[in-house]
Amino acid sequence: MNRQFEGQAARFNFSLWLVLFVIFLDHVGIGLVYPMFSSMMFEPGSPFVENGTSNAVRGGYLGILLAAMPLASFFSGPILGAFSDQKGRRPLFIFCLSLAIAGYACSVVGVMTKSIIILIFSRIVVGLADGSMGVVSAAIADLSADDTAKAKNFGLYGMVSGIGFAIGPFMGGLFSHWGFTVPFLAAGAATLLNLILIWLYFKETRKVRKSAEIRLMDGIRNLKKAFKARTLRVLFLVAVFFCLGWSLFYEFLPVVWISDYKFDTSMVGFLFAYGSIVYAVSSGILIRPIVDRLNPRRVLFYSLCAQGIVNVLLLLFHPSSIWVWVYQPVVNFLVALIYPTYTTMISDWAGQDAQGEILGIAGSLQSLSFAVSPLAAGLLVGADTHMPMFVGGVCMLSAALIVGVFLRKKHF
Repeated sequence: MNRQFEGQAARFNFSLWLVLFVIFLDHVGIGLVYPMFSSMMFEPGSPFVENGTSNAVRGGYLGILLAAMPLASFFSGPILGAFSDQKGRRPLFIFCLSLAIAGYACSVVGVMTKSIIILIFSRIVVGLADGSMGVVSAAIADLSADDTAKAKNFGLYGMVSGIGFAIGPFMGGLFSHWGFTVPFLAAGAATLLNLILIWLYFKETRKVRKSAEIRLMDGIRNLKKAFKARTLRVLFLVAVFFCLGWSLFYEFLPVVWISDYKFDTSMVGFLFAYGSIVYAVSSGILIRPIVDRLNPRRVLFYSLCAQGIVNVLLLLFHPSSIWVWVYQPVVNFLVALIYPTYTTMISDWAGQDAQGEILGIAGSLQSLSFAVSPLAAGLLVGADTHMPMFVGGVCMLSAALIVGVFLRKKHF
């Protein structure tokens, strides 16, 4: 019996680290292309927009490019999560990775033809595949022995994604010297490697249960369902405001760097890498003493407050470029506290048979927030390039207010 238990534990441990490595490569791929879009729209002489195009129009194009992927994820997330509860995690991983490879291939075509329309379509395809974030979270929950292990494993999720997103933008900035096509090719290659690893080595973590009808409009239906679940809707609402605030701040931060400080693509990629390293170290090491000792509600409340205040102060004081090196680690440390905390709390509240569905709904709501914010920020940039940071800060403070008013200790 002991040998059987040890063998099962070793198999689960291997599966966990395989999933974490897949997450790492996935974020390398995402990070490779992440700095490209701001540069495509805002760098002088860009072949994707005509000379003399206003910042409002450029910001609108950038908003659509950034919104296309999470908007597609919003619709696919609940469907993929529910399917993974019924069919298992492995088939969904294989399908989504295959779809992502097709999306990156479309991106290469869009860059080569200088077509924003094809680029937008490619982001939709990649976004449909990225709806698997709920499946990934469910697999990690499957592989966690208890709630303490789950919180630490989600912290590891944050760590490896941070490391991947540190390496990706840095490499993307370097690769961009050979043209915008190269980062997209590299992202597709990283996704192909993930597909091979999952196909060969990933063992199913989920027992299949009876099937139910799943419709294409489940994204909308589950949005309504999420806010009817009394025990979950507060955290879902917190996640929405947090993701709105983070997206408004971080996705349009390169616009500030390019317009105020004249940073090029390589410098933007390097700064993203710098912040992501801090996020990775924080997720894997620095936040553990805090998460172990403090009530999750307090961690969530104070982290959101601090993040909101930092965002607002950055708008009010318009700091010089030297301050970028100060606030980048601060905001990434705070996000390393916020995301795994509320993800673990949502997972704890979900029943064992609904991890994929509930985390899929959470991922869908996050994707909706990441889709809406770039569209709004595209208009805000036309008024002031710093305005998305201010509105993002207000969203963070709103999330903190929701936690302070509506979440009580009895809920835990």
